[in-house]
Amino acid sequence: MASVEELERRANRARERLAGRLTDLQYHASPGLVARDLLGAEVPRTARDIAEVLAQQVRTNPLAFVLIAAGVGWLIYSDAQARSRSRQPAAVAGRRRGTRKISKRRSPSRTSRTKVSRRAAE
Repeated sequence: MASVEELERRANRARERLAGRLTDLQYHASPGLVARDLLGAEVPRTARDIAEVLAQQVRTNPLAFVLIAAGVGWLIYSDAQARSRSRQPAAVAGRRRGTRKISKRRSPSRTSRTKVSRRAAE
């Protein structure tokens, strides 16, 4: 069986290895490196650099750009619709959504219609 000192040395070595791996992971998962991997270049620093990188990405993948633009447009449109609905009174908002009140009057049943038609025939 291992002594207490031996167990402490093993625990300290495991902590050191874990700390080294965490430091390495933090370096590889930094936002700058992730952006550089995605964009394939250095992270742009100015608006002109950002515009150039985006223009290059649009030229490379026009379909992806169209789909992303459509999604963002749809998001903005639905947000604007939700905001306009929240500003309207409840009765007006309900009518615009296509909901309507159902009247409590029922149509005459089949038996009552036949009674009416018999009386008309007499």
